[in-house]
Amino acid sequence: MTILEVSSSLSNTQMRLSSLAFSPTTSGQVWNISDIINPTLDNVEWIEEGNYSKPSSWISDGRWYEAHSRQTLVKSNDVFVSLSESFNWTAVKEGLSQEYSSFDEFKNEISSNATWWLKYSWGIDVNWHGVPLDRIKVRTEFNATTFRAELYMWLHITNIPEYILGEKRLETWLTGFDLTAISVGKLESLQWYEDDTASGRYYYIYFKAPSNLLSQHKDTYSLILDVSPQYQGKTYDVDQKIQISMPSNTEVRSASPSSMSTWSGNTVTFTIHAGNRYPMEFSVTSGPAIKDVTQSFLESAGRWLIEPSTWVAFATLAVLLYTSFRGKRIWSRRKTYYRLYRSMVNIYDHYSLNFAQFYQEIENLSRSITKYFIEDKITDDQFDKLLTRRDDLIERAKKLQLPAPPKS
Repeated sequence: MTILEVSSSLSNTQMRLSSLAFSPTTSGQVWNISDIINPTLDNVEWIEEGNYSKPSSWISDGRWYEAHSRQTLVKSNDVFVSLSESFNWTAVKEGLSQEYSSFDEFKNEISSNATWWLKYSWGIDVNWHGVPLDRIKVRTEFNATTFRAELYMWLHITNIPEYILGEKRLETWLTGFDLTAISVGKLESLQWYEDDTASGRYYYIYFKAPSNLLSQHKDTYSLILDVSPQYQGKTYDVDQKIQISMPSNTEVRSASPSSMSTWSGNTVTFTIHAGNRYPMEFSVTSGPAIKDVTQSFLESAGRWLIEPSTWVAFATLAVLLYTSFRGKRIWSRRKTYYRLYRSMVNIYDHYSLNFAQFYQEIENLSRSITKYFIEDKITDDQFDKLLTRRDDLIERAKKLQLPAPPKS
């Protein structure tokens, strides 16, 4: 194995993917990739995770046991890097261009100058990437019985343009994307993890950077995510899910390719299976949520109810209804009063000369008058007038009666 092969196998996912994609895998494994993309009109937050259940060749052949890398952007011109690896000293030293009589000799050289090892094992060029030599920390452990060596390094990369842009590091790692619309040279945040073990390979990338992926026209948002030219129309041994969240106050209206997309609310997911051809681009449009008829009615009613003019109309209607109801009630009482009054007069006209019959009919009518009064169908004043009229008619009827015949 050459130095380049070791470097690439540790630090270049794109090359690993390409070697898997363009030739069928004998084991049937595929890379499982997940992308979560949250764009705004000003920037984008992006997470990509990938794992593969087959270990790298330099682990499966027994030279290395595992290797781990952690990289974090701490300032605009400073990426802090933590590296650790474990390997079989006997197997690894045979591939080195320089001979070492013992691990201690190797340890002393690495501790005093780690430049060549960083490039050999991790692909980090101290001069090109701007690594301050006085800030490199090295620690080693060695088991003379098992020949297991462990090497830990901490360092800072200060030439961010050369490291990120010069080597197209994000474009190389992120699976299948053209990042032209993203200002990767102006990263606001970055976290980058790599793990190679006997169980397989895993990586995690998070970054935030200015971008114009998302655009707005009135209340409609559009996103176009270009696919890297080397992926367009090609197939890879990759199962990939790409989840894109449009603005939270919108719903996805359309997504392309439609055969790869599903959506709910403001989130769309594109799914690519091993053997699927990558499209030229992924696109999404979203707009205001479409309300159902009931929701629209309730919202309209809610807005109508809070309008001052609505309450004025309510008040006017209430007055009109009250006036109408009161007028109708007054008219009904008056109509009942006159009906009772005419009934009383009619009884007098028909039975005034037959006092017994007259009095019986008047008594029946009096009970009706009382009932109507209790049911509030005549007023107090009308009730009093009817009783007064009744008493007057009784007195008048009495006077019309013939005097009793004299006793013999």
